[in-house]
Amino acid sequence: MNEILFIFILLLPVAWYTGFRHGKKSESNNSTGRSQGLSKTYFTGLNYLLNEQSDKAIDTFVSMLEIDSETVETHLALGNLFRKRGEVDRAIRIHQNLIARPSLSQDDRKQALLELGYDYMGAGLLDRAENIFKELSVNFNHKNDSLSQLLIIYQQTKDWNNAINTAARLDTPSNQDHKAEISHFYCELAESALKDNVYRDALNYIKKAYSADKNCVRATLISAEIHYSKARYKQAIKCYRELLKQDVAFLTEAIDTLTNSFEKLGDHKGLMQFLSDALSHGSGNSTILAYADALQRQQGDKQAADFIVQKMDSHPSIRGLLKLIKLHIQHANENAKPSLEMLFEVVNQLLKNKPNYHCRQCGFDSKTLFWQCPSCRKWGEVKPIKGIEGE
Repeated sequence: MNEILFIFILLLPVAWYTGFRHGKKSESNNSTGRSQGLSKTYFTGLNYLLNEQSDKAIDTFVSMLEIDSETVETHLALGNLFRKRGEVDRAIRIHQNLIARPSLSQDDRKQALLELGYDYMGAGLLDRAENIFKELSVNFNHKNDSLSQLLIIYQQTKDWNNAINTAARLDTPSNQDHKAEISHFYCELAESALKDNVYRDALNYIKKAYSADKNCVRATLISAEIHYSKARYKQAIKCYRELLKQDVAFLTEAIDTLTNSFEKLGDHKGLMQFLSDALSHGSGNSTILAYADALQRQQGDKQAADFIVQKMDSHPSIRGLLKLIKLHIQHANENAKPSLEMLFEVVNQLLKNKPNYHCRQCGFDSKTLFWQCPSCRKWGEVKPIKGIEGE
């Protein structure tokens, strides 16, 4: 109802203007005539409004609009209002009618066309919206708005090549934000190539991702995955070393293949040294537990348990506690074992219900890593959670 009242207020000057014009016409035909003030159609719409017949009221108000320089802004405002209310069909009709008027100026036509593009986006008619925004993307006044919408369309349709070209055309004070996005688009192409087992193309896309953003963590992880799958373990380890400089928090995503790479090479000392370096760079619980596992294999359960206890003093974590309980179960007597096993299950269930990742932009939490946040649609903002319940 508040929106309808807004329409009522919005159309008040239009109604007066319409009545005034009719009055002027009447004056020219009859010198004794006088100005009408407000139009009859306006009061008809108002009557519908007062009787809570909002649909009829809106249709009546819209029909009274004469499209000229005095009412274009009113049309645009009405169309925007309908779109925000979810009445996209009405918004489309208003903007289409506006564009169809031959008397409309070029500037007004382009503005109405932009609004129609937004309408099509709201209706999910992406192909129509794309055509409009392509047309407007060469217009100085609407270039960035149109390119931004095209970028959304190409991301939704996973048209990564067009997304790359469009992001590169966006004018911003610093193109750095778009460079980070572009690197993710190349990573999407690389992952698609990997699914098709086209490793050469995947590596080429990774190089382009680095050219857009040399600190792209995702490109590093994909590059390491390619080397690992080809049994090039030293090259994979070299990639993982880059993570220590780029963002050590993401080492958790590679901890298993990292450990396996050193194991395949038989380099147990090198693994311990790498994990120790990672911990000195601020790596989290996954690295602590991987180091404890390596200690357990080489020196036994006691040394592994002592290491976890030492680390939990300064870095308390549920995952560390879970590992510690598991180690104690193996050496507990028959009386203590049931209690420890029950405690293990309780802590394990507690951990299962906790998210592993958090978006720094909007606060979205998940159990899975998303390179593009499903909530705010930002790239590279979802990171592993740190602290007692995470890393």
